[in-house]
Amino acid sequence: MKYLSGLLIGFVFFLTNIQAQEKGVLSFTGARYANEGIAARAIEIKVDGSYLLSNRVSLNKEIEVKLINPSGLTETNKMVFAAAELSYLSAGGAILAQSPNILKDFETKGISLGTIKELSVKLALKPEIIKAEQSCVVKIRFYDLKGKGQLKVEIPISIARPREPILLSKTVNELKVPAPATGWAVGVKMKNVVITVDTTIRVNPKMAYASIDMSNIEGSTLAEVLSGRESYWVYDENGNEIKMTDKQLKQVGGAMENNQVNYLSKLPFRPKTVSGKTYFVRFRWESPDRRKLIDIVAKLQ
Repeated sequence: MKYLSGLLIGFVFFLTNIQAQEKGVLSFTGARYANEGIAARAIEIKVDGSYLLSNRVSLNKEIEVKLINPSGLTETNKMVFAAAELSYLSAGGAILAQSPNILKDFETKGISLGTIKELSVKLALKPEIIKAEQSCVVKIRFYDLKGKGQLKVEIPISIARPREPILLSKTVNELKVPAPATGWAVGVKMKNVVITVDTTIRVNPKMAYASIDMSNIEGSTLAEVLSGRESYWVYDENGNEIKMTDKQLKQVGGAMENNQVNYLSKLPFRPKTVSGKTYFVRFRWESPDRRKLIDIVAKLQ
């Protein structure tokens, strides 16, 4: 497939640290990843050179997926030999298209260990691949040609309507969140984020809640935060989404004179009786004009 290709080598700043986690969920797109011998300092997903802020993408757009500072590749004479398998799947799991290695140009000559700061693949949402599907899943498996290591990235894609604006941003702000959580924002900053598990909520006394306490949010107003849109998702330890019917609880306050806002969100994510299992809880807030957003992923038990 001539439109399935690409590798870039360079340096850019990272979007989300993934070395400490073997599996996880990314902010903004809800993409899932699994580190199985190959790790990266970060994964970035871009369209038109900007960060993709949702999973809605137009047909004929090119998506770029980057591994920043990849590690775990087998060294041979100061060279590494990376490959990338690409698959397009329908919402029902049927294979729409597949390529065993879209980095084939580097299969024999390899990449100098001293210059590999980033692995980048580019893929296009061609109508002849997607056909009449309203959504699809893009799977990329980075793997080692000289070893057994691999890193899998799975991106759920919702096909945007013609002329529908795609949410993109040239820059994003990293939030101060406790590890192993990750948090990113566009248009706003905040002083601190505290994430805990709350089992004292009486609205639904059978559920444990993820408590996300965001203090001193700057760049927005109390009225804007209150009128924004909130969403949250819960995933099991393998990144499979768990459908939740309970609503989030929230408490929003702040000082009118300095436009600093405090936002406490409580998200039900598991029954209290369940223990020893890992969950990923993703919280997202968008301003009414969708120009500002907060996207936090917490790893909890």
